[in-house]
Amino acid sequence: MEKTLIQLIKSRRSIRSYKNTSVPKEVLEDIIQAGKFAPSAKNRQPWKFIVVTNKDLIQQLSEKVKGFMRTVLKRRFLYQWFEKSLRDERQVGFLAGMVLSNKDTIFHGAPAVVFIITKNAVYNDESCACCAQNMMLAAHALGIGSCWIGFAHYLDRKKQTRQELGLPNGYHIAATLVFGHPEERPGKAQIRRVDADVMQWFE
Repeated sequence: MEKTLIQLIKSRRSIRSYKNTSVPKEVLEDIIQAGKFAPSAKNRQPWKFIVVTNKDLIQQLSEKVKGFMRTVLKRRFLYQWFEKSLRDERQVGFLAGMVLSNKDTIFHGAPAVVFIITKNAVYNDESCACCAQNMMLAAHALGIGSCWIGFAHYLDRKKQTRQELGLPNGYHIAATLVFGHPEERPGKAQIRRVDADVMQWFE
């Protein structure tokens, strides 16, 4: 029996371990098409997509992110004024572990990376977030794992990297998603917070 939308939403997980198997181009196109049907402010559909499936390029991009993170860690007493998480020693230790690892700790060895880019305009990021969620749900429905990669936003801060990715002037990375065949079947979702903690009704 096909999964309902609600079941898909509840069973989707962020996947951080992938098989060394490529995702067919037509499957990635289907996932992106689902993203394009997301709601957007004034129906501007402000997104563009950069798809990377070249393994060597993905690894290079991963190392570039790590390089920026090394700089942040070295100068964390300066950056902590902008990144409050750097005031937490546990977070600093976590970042250091990612940087020092020989593995792809940024894109998790995924065979496909999709950058959702947009112009610097009001509500564009929110629209792209809706697009990203559509894509992750579509991927799950097709048996493909996904994960939103927050650290990848560092890639649009250097001119050379922007040129390598073909990122136009006036655009920035709104979301970065990875896709691939999950290495292992994900476990059950963590228990959600009780309604009393997150809901307030005015009737």
